[in-house]
Amino acid sequence: MKLSWYGTASVMLESDGYRLLFDPFLGIPIEDSLCRRKLRAVKLRTADAVLVTHGHFDHILDIPRLYKGSDIKVYATKTPCRTLIAHGLPKENLTLISPGVSFKLGNFTIHVYQGRHCRFDLGVMMKTIFKKETLLHTKRLYELIKLNRRFEENGETLFYEIEAEGKRIQLMGSMGTDIDTLYPTGADVLILPFQGTGDPARTVRPIIEKLQPKSICLDHYDDTFPPMSSQIGTEIFSYRQTQSGIPTVAMKFGKVYEF
Repeated sequence: MKLSWYGTASVMLESDGYRLLFDPFLGIPIEDSLCRRKLRAVKLRTADAVLVTHGHFDHILDIPRLYKGSDIKVYATKTPCRTLIAHGLPKENLTLISPGVSFKLGNFTIHVYQGRHCRFDLGVMMKTIFKKETLLHTKRLYELIKLNRRFEENGETLFYEIEAEGKRIQLMGSMGTDIDTLYPTGADVLILPFQGTGDPARTVRPIIEKLQPKSICLDHYDDTFPPMSSQIGTEIFSYRQTQSGIPTVAMKFGKVYEF
């Protein structure tokens, strides 16, 4: 099985030539070349199916422009389905899913669980307000906040477990698990978002203890919609987790990892 990451929470899994793509997002950088964005879009359009973890803009904003006019199927809960239709994605492209369902796509078996979105704490809000980029781009931050209000999560964050080739991959939509959900433990790989609170390492510690993964791949640690987002340091956390017996890596953009 192949795993690759294309920024924010955009993760692609490939098995036997079939490609699953989670949360495709091109980013909203302050400066970015048109050529780079086009190259990223070309790669994201190679997916055979798209799965959504939740409805925030950094997870679904670009889906209509990437896939409108194609026959690709997008799997999502009620709120992101409604948002995507409002932004121009035809109903025919959407398949409604909810926690508790399982289904097959290509060589993959997907199990859907209730997740939980992390809560933005005072620490991360203070860091955002007093960043240099915020002072230079106050209007941009205001526009991103308005955008976030239009793309609601509505308590529908999902947690996926994906099986293929004798491996189990768990993918989280945010740094949180549902207190009433019993999750499988011991997955071969946990794809773990690493942004959203003032101390991500502290936030994910009980999640790792609960799920007991064999290895961890970090995503969503990059600065793709500044000044609301930040580049999060991952080196110390990755080193300490690896030393504790759980190999941990912050995925590199476009690099292919094989399991």
